[in-house]
Amino acid sequence: MFRKAAKGSFGTFSAREALFAAFFAGGFLMATWITRTPAIREGLGLSIAEMGLVFLGLSLGSIPSLIFAPVLIHRAGARLMTLLGEALMLLGVFLAALPLALPMPLPGGVVTALGLGLVGFGSVFLDIAMNVAAGVIEARRGKPVLTTLHACFSFGEAVGAFFGFGFGCVYLAVSPMTHFLMAVGLMALVFLLSTLRLNEVEALVRASGEEAEKKTGALKPKLRITGSLIAAVIVVFVVALCEGTANDWLPILLRESMNASTSFAALAFAVFASGLAAVRFSGTFWLMRFGKRRVLMGSALLALIGLLVIIFFKAPLFVMLGVVFWAAGAALGFPVALSAGAAMGEGDPAARMSLLSSAGYGAFLAGPPTLGFIGEEMGLSASFGLVALLMLLPVLLARRMTPAEGEVAHRVLERK
Repeated sequence: MFRKAAKGSFGTFSAREALFAAFFAGGFLMATWITRTPAIREGLGLSIAEMGLVFLGLSLGSIPSLIFAPVLIHRAGARLMTLLGEALMLLGVFLAALPLALPMPLPGGVVTALGLGLVGFGSVFLDIAMNVAAGVIEARRGKPVLTTLHACFSFGEAVGAFFGFGFGCVYLAVSPMTHFLMAVGLMALVFLLSTLRLNEVEALVRASGEEAEKKTGALKPKLRITGSLIAAVIVVFVVALCEGTANDWLPILLRESMNASTSFAALAFAVFASGLAAVRFSGTFWLMRFGKRRVLMGSALLALIGLLVIIFFKAPLFVMLGVVFWAAGAALGFPVALSAGAAMGEGDPAARMSLLSSAGYGAFLAGPPTLGFIGEEMGLSASFGLVALLMLLPVLLARRMTPAEGEVAHRVLERK
């Protein structure tokens, strides 16, 4: 079953194309929300701690997905879970801005949090399903796919962020509700086009699970828990927190600590997302040149430097420089850690990818409210300092999760 889909170049290409389109749309929708967070916070009159609770809606919505997504993807299929995730994300983004346009029976912050809950619920289903499929494709092809997949998400974020910068600037001053409606309509079209090829993605994932079951005699995905896998889970959690901190708090930090305009805050996030996309699109080169271990260690150090620059230097030029370093460091950590997980151990690679993806979204669950409460008591700079400190963990654990014989470049040469 898998071999028929994999041998045909069109089959593999179209499956990858569906993944890339879905991730682009997901990134665009997230940037639509992120770039307007200062305007939404001010429009709803929320404090830092209250905004952290609004972000908690995104996290709480993710909990059911984190618990049930791996099982449901295995039983119902990646295609159905992707469709469900796409629909919920579209509805949630629309609902998040609704309190700014219409009177609500509930407080505006509660309604926005409910909308973000739908976004969180849907995005985890979408992302885990797509990561599972990409990990299977990468493990079979022996070439990096996850870096390009996440580059498409970052490219979607960059495009969405520049739209947010343009719509939010004083010259256009498009309301968040109008902006969100336009984004939802456009990305619904992209999602629709991507679903036309999801059957091929489904075939790849199911074939991988069937082959694993034949080898292990299992009726469900099997995991072999190793020290390397545990290290990968920790690293995925930390690098996801690093990237998610920018998504949640970067525009608000700049607004609060620098008294920057909402346009500058949106532009800074657009630069961050563009940096993510640029590094991720070149990720294959860096992986083939240096290998996973060095890329992970170097990425963590770059993110650490960028965070420290933003914390200690408030001039706009230095802030932008710090954002660039942060983006360069955050870009490859998550996909490379997922890629290492897809290549290690025995059993179903889809099961390993589900575990690692769930660890990443666990960071998105714990991160926003925790950083918000720390920021309320000690300032958001202290929250960023905690994230910077945690970036030392990937440096320490990279050797454990990426043994020399497992480097991508060596494996590809061996396969050739």
